Amino acid sequence: MRKFIIILLFFPFFLFSQINYNITVNSLDSWNGNLFYQRGGNPPGWTGPGPYPKPVKILDSNGVEIFSENWQKKGWDFKVNDNNKISYYDRISKGWFIMDSLQNEVDSVYCANGYIADNHDFLALQNGNYVLFAYDAQPYAMDTIVPGGDPNAVVEGLIIQEMDSNHNLIFEWKSWDHFHVTDNQYFAPWTAANIPFIHANSIDIDFDGHFLVSCRNLDEITKIHRTSGEIIWRWGGSQNDFTFINDYPFTHQHTISSLGNNRYLMYDNGNFSSQYLGTSNISRAVEYLLDTVLMTAEKVWEFVHPDSLYTPSIGSAQRLPNGNTLINFGNLQALNKGSIVTEVDSSGQIVFQLEYDEGGNLYRAQKFDWFFYTPVFGCIDTSACNYDSSANTDDGSCDLPNGCGDPLYQEYDPFVTCSNPLDCINLIPTGIVEGYDENLNFEIFDLKGQKTYFKSNDLLIYIFKNGLVRKKIIID
Repeated sequence: MRKFIIILLFFPFFLFSQINYNITVNSLDSWNGNLFYQRGGNPPGWTGPGPYPKPVKILDSNGVEIFSENWQKKGWDFKVNDNNKISYYDRISKGWFIMDSLQNEVDSVYCANGYIADNHDFLALQNGNYVLFAYDAQPYAMDTIVPGGDPNAVVEGLIIQEMDSNHNLIFEWKSWDHFHVTDNQYFAPWTAANIPFIHANSIDIDFDGHFLVSCRNLDEITKIHRTSGEIIWRWGGSQNDFTFINDYPFTHQHTISSLGNNRYLMYDNGNFSSQYLGTSNISRAVEYLLDTVLMTAEKVWEFVHPDSLYTPSIGSAQRLPNGNTLINFGNLQALNKGSIVTEVDSSGQIVFQLEYDEGGNLYRAQKFDWFFYTPVFGCIDTSACNYDSSANTDDGSCDLPNGCGDPLYQEYDPFVTCSNPLDCINLIPTGIVEGYDENLNFEIFDLKGQKTYFKSNDLLIYIFKNGLVRKKIIID
């Protein structure tokens, strides 16, 4: 009876310890890449003990889990960057970590000038630079801005920083110089004590090299000049520079991405879409074509899930190399679900779908043609004598003596090199003719019979191509 009671006491822990997913659609038309994400959320009724695990995961194209690790507070926005390395946010140190294909953490990046890096987005670029941003909450005397404003209000600003590979700050942008708190009409009459009026959640590099920033609470995509910091245009929200064609305005959007040629893809959460549709709110992936002369934003493609899914927060949209689009409906708690990740072709046909149980929320889900390498140990320094082209992990064995960069076969004059009274001992076999002065090619072997390169103070065997053998040592 006691054993039975013990099982019952521990049963709730196991009951709540799993959040499952199912692959409900997977056709041959889905893109053959691996799916990356960190699972968030808690199962229904979870009370501990401790935090519920939130592992980072990689699934292959068949939905089979090929990598899963719980990194505690690390792993937010787990993705592959343009520099071909993984990045993820650490909620403890408030920084971004970079991991190579051998699972080595090779760098960590933090904001400069005392700012704390935000967890929403991060870019590691091909040129070695890093782009990140920070929220900057400041005391703001709102009574000087609006009637009835709080004189001790706290207003949220935005800081964008770009650093080189050595973490030197090369660009910094502050929203205080460009945005105004009354740009956000949702907070009118702006009398609250706390006004997080921007809430940036993604950043990208446009086709011309300038920044694109998604500001959720402003319902705005802002294009910022990458060197001067001047605003090039504002798209959406109360300060919108564009006229929407064939569409209604996006609201509380995520993951803006430049597709090139003035085409842009985003995940539109649609928190206020009901005002335009006359129905319940819906979320969608939507692609626009911008005309920056006529200042129009034309909807050219969208995907609304057949179940009219709506996620009030989080979510992502990604254009894949084969033209498909991966959409993450990341927060479906209102439907007693976790999330649904859907891949569709250009016609909107669903070719892949993953569904998580309640509690399985996903901030982002993205596909990449990437996976970790299996370590092969050896010398990976190309300048070393024993460089191993098949190795990808250094084992500390690299041999870097003088002259090892020279070819193994070398021109050699035995008479000249033996002129130093200390350099020649025990010449064998007796068939070698002293004073033989014709240049000969040779190979060098150590006393174990293994090929090597010249090393001073080591007894080495020189075997000439004509069969002659000489044993010698050069003493420094």
